[in-house]
Amino acid sequence: MAKATNWHPRDYASLADINAELDRFEAAHNAGTIRTTGNWSAGQILEHCANPIRFAIDGWRDEHGEAITFPPHMRIVGSLLLKPTIGRMKFKPGIKVPGGARILLPQPEQDFETGLSKIRTQMARLDAGEQMTQPSPLFGKMSHDKWTKLHLDHCRLHFGFIQCDTVAE
Repeated sequence: MAKATNWHPRDYASLADINAELDRFEAAHNAGTIRTTGNWSAGQILEHCANPIRFAIDGWRDEHGEAITFPPHMRIVGSLLLKPTIGRMKFKPGIKVPGGARILLPQPEQDFETGLSKIRTQMARLDAGEQMTQPSPLFGKMSHDKWTKLHLDHCRLHFGFIQCDTVAE
């Protein structure tokens, strides 16, 4: 589990902020100054943040087309207790992904370019006007606005482990 002392989150107010952050990450990668302070590579983080955006647009299905589900007790807690806090409460490091959500975990050897391509593809879909309206397997029905708030915070959580060091002049 990554240590919060190595975590430096930045708040994002809009999807445009995420796109700007992706540009910053790409520039740092190209300069050879990007690094991560958590357990995942930058490519893994980007893929992990891309997947739930894709599911929120297309529906929560695994690679075999089976619906992704959570146990009833988790859905009750998610919809009644957690969903109302989206946009107000902030994710913190250390959350373990439950067994039913393993599909959200990134590929073990995800390179930066592939991870960046995956999240840029999803961001381009949103920029083109596609809406995130699919029900969440944890929270139930959600508006595009609620999904956006959730993804902004999800990116804040994980992007906080990506550091873009500057090159000394």
